[in-house]
Amino acid sequence: MAQCESGGNPKAVNPAGYYGLYQFSTSTWAAVGGSGNPADASASEQTYRAKLLYKKAGAGQWPVCGKKL
Repeated sequence: MAQCESGGNPKAVNPAGYYGLYQFSTSTWAAVGGSGNPADASASEQTYRAKLLYKKAGAGQWPVCGKKL
């Protein structure tokens, strides 16, 4: 999933407002307990929060890459 979303780069920034390995928006990041910019968090924290998001909302949070899960 991370490879598909960000090329595996935990510091990835998309100009549309998505950040990190899993291309979180800042509001989605905050909704799963993250603070600040997701790209500033460790890769392990990003993975932890992506798993929380997946459990909470499913693969639809990642419209393209989620189909590969």
